[in-house]
Amino acid sequence: MSQERFEWLEIPDGVESETQTKDKSPEAVLGKRCPQCNWLDEETATVCFRCGHRFHMDQKMAAAIESLGISLPPRLIETTQNLENFFRIHGRQQPPGPLDHYQLRLQAEQLRLSQGFDHLICLEDIAVEHYEHQLETALRALREMRGRALLADEVGLGKTIEAGIVMKELIERGLVRSILVLTPASLTEQWREELSAKFREEFTVIDSLAQWAGADGADGAATAESGRWLMSLDRAKMKRYSEAILQREYDLLIVDEAHKLKNRSTLAWKFVNQIRKRYVLMLTATPVQNDLMELYSLITILSPGQLGTVRGFRRHFLEQSDARQPKNAPALRRLLGDVMIRNRRSSVDVTFPQRRAAIYHLSLSEAEWQLYTAVTDYIRRRFRDPESDKHLRLTLIILQKELCSSPQALAQTMAKMADDRSYSDPVRAELNGFLALARSIPLPRKLIAVEEILQKFPGKFLIFTEYRQTLETIVSHLAGLGISAVAFHGGLNISQKEAAIDRFRTEENDGEANGESTGGVRVLVSTESGAEGRNLQFCHQLINYDLPWNPMRVEQRIGRLHRLGQESDVTIFNLSCHETIEAYIVDLLARKIRMFELVIGELDLILGGLEGADSFEDMLRQAWEAAESEDDLQERLETVGTLLEQARRKYEQVRENNAQLDRIFDSPGAHSQ
Repeated sequence: MSQERFEWLEIPDGVESETQTKDKSPEAVLGKRCPQCNWLDEETATVCFRCGHRFHMDQKMAAAIESLGISLPPRLIETTQNLENFFRIHGRQQPPGPLDHYQLRLQAEQLRLSQGFDHLICLEDIAVEHYEHQLETALRALREMRGRALLADEVGLGKTIEAGIVMKELIERGLVRSILVLTPASLTEQWREELSAKFREEFTVIDSLAQWAGADGADGAATAESGRWLMSLDRAKMKRYSEAILQREYDLLIVDEAHKLKNRSTLAWKFVNQIRKRYVLMLTATPVQNDLMELYSLITILSPGQLGTVRGFRRHFLEQSDARQPKNAPALRRLLGDVMIRNRRSSVDVTFPQRRAAIYHLSLSEAEWQLYTAVTDYIRRRFRDPESDKHLRLTLIILQKELCSSPQALAQTMAKMADDRSYSDPVRAELNGFLALARSIPLPRKLIAVEEILQKFPGKFLIFTEYRQTLETIVSHLAGLGISAVAFHGGLNISQKEAAIDRFRTEENDGEANGESTGGVRVLVSTESGAEGRNLQFCHQLINYDLPWNPMRVEQRIGRLHRLGQESDVTIFNLSCHETIEAYIVDLLARKIRMFELVIGELDLILGGLEGADSFEDMLRQAWEAAESEDDLQERLETVGTLLEQARRKYEQVRENNAQLDRIFDSPGAHSQ
């Protein structure tokens, strides 16, 4: 086996410099916390927004105000019309009018009291940090573009947040009741979580026609007057779904990764263009994939005719020799400025942390290596057994992943299989042999590596693993070493999860309450549920104890720490055991995609450029299933690596094409309104 080594991955200076901007200290948020639910409300609030608790003036504050000789005036209700004149004109005993007149008058009063889009009224009701460029984008999309905008910020600047602010503002002003969000399939759950956690809007992910039509007498999306629906674009454009979706209209349509609509001849473009919508937000960091004609396709959905006819657009704005090169840039900029907003990392006044990444290359112990080779051989044999069914094959894939996580995770699945009477006696005997070997390994090499990292690097750590049994093993071992750690997994209820995060957030040994220590912990060990909707910027060190076969989940882990609001450089440690499939995955991610040097959000753009319909995880699984040996597996994964390198180069060309667009906006007068 190869020698163990600790390798820092090189991140080019150019990548870091792109993400460096002026330092800016966050402004203090004034307000008061509810004693009942801990919600931070504005200072003048009389009732808690979250739980309804009524605030009472603090006695000390009341005394301080009184000591200054200041008396608070009584509350007044003012009206522009004299009450005596009102009653004289309308009569004191005038009977009420018909109900429909009352409702019409009520609507009129609501419209009279509604304010224009000169400021945002929803900010107190959303749980996001307010960055100036996001607020300005939301206001501009509402005020100047009337809720029909292409949000084209560079990756990492929060286009989802901007869209959420616009959505919430329209909801609170009573302008939106029905909302449809179309996203890539891999991002539907992420969107649902963010809209729920940050904007308190619950969306239903539609994955069947029964949901759309309604079941058991309940109204479905097809007939509901109001609703919040999320669906993958690939599913929505299918004939049986698109026909149902197009039967109704929507107050607001949001399309993520809108560059997938770059071609007006595709089924996806034609479908989205037919959706009847009052407001529409389209999100993409790369509105130009190949040439500027793709931008024409996107703008046509937002504002038909904005860029003229196809022939006119080509004649006035594109060089005949190269459709990537614009001409008449000032005129094109003015037209795009009516419907498109593009913020860049180099121009916004926020701080992006640097990122460091390392791979700890480890050698398995003799017992671990015996376990890995024996179980891998068993998996290959059973996978090719003609009698193996779909359920068994799924279990075998899980076994292969658990092999790279911990003997404890493997043992739990092995014990269940060994107790299954449907297996033959020889198979169960073989499984029991594996089980005994796994249970004889109490201290895996990875667990020792975690201890070494924690000793060398001070501060808090977030450790991610895919498996609950591995999590419990890590927490137990750290406790035995005297290292404070807390578990976070899907088996905890909401209050337990919040308590775990609070303990992790609190500094160690911070005070006592009722004689009990309330000190924080140094390590949070989490399964994938910890990567869902949690922002943990108070921590800046992450250990990938094992790696999922889906790199988007790795990015979601990193995104818990490396995001807007992080004040420290983020360090990512990846554990990799020699000559295992996990080592191949680490190599693909680190050297082929080079994901650890990417800004959050770029990985999906690269993977989206893979040729064919298969995802990275599909290609990895197919290579593993077809491999006859470890050498064969390595050769197949080298082919996957070649495809990833091609996708990476394709994305770099897309990034350069969008630099042409940036030059249009950066030309003199680009930001004048």
